[in-house]
Amino acid sequence: MSQPEFETFSVYNFSIDYPPVCRVEFNPKSRREAGDIVFHFPDREKLYLSWGDLEKAQKKFGDAQKQAEHSLGSVKKSQNVKKMEKITTDTLTINSHLAAYNRVKLEETPPGIFPGKRRSIAHETYSLHLHCDKSSRYFVVYTMLSPNAPQDFGEVVFMRMAKSFACHKES
Repeated sequence: MSQPEFETFSVYNFSIDYPPVCRVEFNPKSRREAGDIVFHFPDREKLYLSWGDLEKAQKKFGDAQKQAEHSLGSVKKSQNVKKMEKITTDTLTINSHLAAYNRVKLEETPPGIFPGKRRSIAHETYSLHLHCDKSSRYFVVYTMLSPNAPQDFGEVVFMRMAKSFACHKES
């Protein structure tokens, strides 16, 4: 019998489909109200799923789109990031909610002792920000691909996982 292409990971009444080759790791401080999970792929890629209190996010950002813009702004201001370019900005419907989707290309200078000698590394980042009033949580699904990432990781694997995300059970 062959392995299924994707399996469903479910906790705290939300779920996401993932390839069975992944190792799933919880942040030990995670709890129902807020936390992080990392899906480790064998080729060193990682996909992160974070969640937190919706009321706090709405007070600070207003909506998922503004939260996504804030996240991108924080990445751009990071001292390791030399250049950042938006490739795609879109709105997706995920589990009956409008979610902010972004694909960004950035150049990052790795940390080191000799600043002039460091070569920049190009990355692509995919992110999805979603606010769920039914669960009273916000969710962020994101990945920063390594330069050696499989060609289809972002457009196929990330998108399949993001579109499978269910932030609450439909009644």
